[in-house]
Amino acid sequence: MKMAAIFISYRRDDSAAHAGRLYDSLCARFSPEQVFMDVDAIKPGDDFVKVLDDTEKVSSALVVVIGPNWVTKRLFDPQDFVRREIMAGLMSGVRVFPVLVGGAHMPQSADLPEELAPLARAQALAIRDEAFHRDADGLMAALDQVVSTPAAGFAGTWQATVKYNWGDTYEEVFTIELDDGELLGTASYVGTPRAIQDGKVSGNKIAFQTKSLTMLGDKTYEEKHQYSGKLVDGQIKFRLQTETAYDTRLPEIFTAARRS
Repeated sequence: MKMAAIFISYRRDDSAAHAGRLYDSLCARFSPEQVFMDVDAIKPGDDFVKVLDDTEKVSSALVVVIGPNWVTKRLFDPQDFVRREIMAGLMSGVRVFPVLVGGAHMPQSADLPEELAPLARAQALAIRDEAFHRDADGLMAALDQVVSTPAAGFAGTWQATVKYNWGDTYEEVFTIELDDGELLGTASYVGTPRAIQDGKVSGNKIAFQTKSLTMLGDKTYEEKHQYSGKLVDGQIKFRLQTETAYDTRLPEIFTAARRS
């Protein structure tokens, strides 16, 4: 699965042609591996919703392409993909870049669902057809400041004091290795190191999972621990979501500091 640093959100019947042209320019600047656009990156048989959600979790920038017909009643539907993509970006704290194409104007907060109102406060950039490359260069210069964090900054040993939702506190250690863009190593859970699986790194974000076994009575259950992290001011801000077959867990939020 492609885990890109730049996620392009657009509405097909509003700005597909402009989004496609912008995608080509961003790929030329940052490489195709750094840029996600659904028609290019989602393959037959993939779970469309899961690919979108998993990719946006590790993206560093959300480029929202807004054309003249972008604001419609569909935007007020909680299941609308464009709405979901923007909400996820706003909630995760990624940099959001509204890009106006086809002569569109930036929507006002009153034109948007309440959850998307912060989008109206983001600085928009207009890309004109007659000055596409010059205007797109301005967007790329801004993106350079967001996606240029070297992945190598994650390599090393990190430690975090984690107070779990059930009340116990553990000193967790994360040993992170990078091999040709693949994230490897171990992450401890309740004090026991677990092998990192499905590790991805993109810009200043990482995502991986570990697994553990829990015995309840005469049954053994597998737990999956889904980690997403963001490198901020030399520390990793982690979110941990544990999936089990026997209960529901709230996410754990904690910060890891570099130990070596």
